[in-house]
Amino acid sequence: MLRTTSWFLIITTGVCFGQQPTAKEMPQEMVWVSRQGDILERVGAVQNSIFFPELSPDEKRIAVSSRNGEVNDRDVWIHEIATGQKKRITKVRGNDNFPLWTPDGRSIVFTSSRVPRYDLFRIKIHPLEAPVRILEAAGTSEYPRDIAPDGEFAIYTKREDDGRTLWKLDLESGAVSSFIPKTPGVWADGGKFSPDGTYFAYSSNEAGLWEVFVCETANPAKKWKVSRELASGWAGGGGQPRWRGDGKELFYIMGQDTIVSVPVETEGGFSHGDAKKLFTFSSTRGNFQDEAPWLHKYDVTSDGQRFIFVRRVNRP
Repeated sequence: MLRTTSWFLIITTGVCFGQQPTAKEMPQEMVWVSRQGDILERVGAVQNSIFFPELSPDEKRIAVSSRNGEVNDRDVWIHEIATGQKKRITKVRGNDNFPLWTPDGRSIVFTSSRVPRYDLFRIKIHPLEAPVRILEAAGTSEYPRDIAPDGEFAIYTKREDDGRTLWKLDLESGAVSSFIPKTPGVWADGGKFSPDGTYFAYSSNEAGLWEVFVCETANPAKKWKVSRELASGWAGGGGQPRWRGDGKELFYIMGQDTIVSVPVETEGGFSHGDAKKLFTFSSTRGNFQDEAPWLHKYDVTSDGQRFIFVRRVNRP
């Protein structure tokens, strides 16, 4: 096992998808990281750039948005964990971003600029079929954030002039409805369902600082702030929440470089304990520093023991 105290571990991302890693920040690889911050081993294959890693429901594959060639030409790739091999499943001029697995592991929902703005598509991968557009919104762009555990609907965000809000898409009928009501100047974005689908964790700057909230899926107005208060000693705020598979722990990133754990209970109502720092990765703010605190730069196994991050491949 390799242990290091200074590593490039945040995945590259940004609001403007025209931005790309520079030559000195490529190629990149994914790595397993323990709860103690130890780098365990590489997972998957090397690529020029790797964005938005998402573990498959059976945790045998990782879907990413990546490019091996030209700037502003990302596709959805799948990395096999057991073999380390990668396979491209979309191929079109433009950017395919934010791949999300359907709960059965047979399809992926993503956003694509092929239209040319970003609309939502779904692609079946067993067997591989051509992508189908599932949401087209005139004059704006949409970005998927998560799919409900029962596979019936997805939460997505759309670009607006004075912020972003979260919306609900029925994957069967195509009907859309508001999920987090719009507040002028406030952003609500990112987010993940609890394993049973009862709750949804997301990021918002409604209080000024980016914070992590949990709301009831059936009644999003009922919510709790779970990220640490800034006045509590070792910094506060955060984004990019993810759940442990049993719904008893919530993870998020604070300040771009610290993984935080929050104990939670979801049975018979929602409650949470105090946030605890798991580990910090020094000097690893990614290619686009301090941008997009709501976008997921990592994933975590269902048992909460291993994290997937992206880093630059070390040159000899």
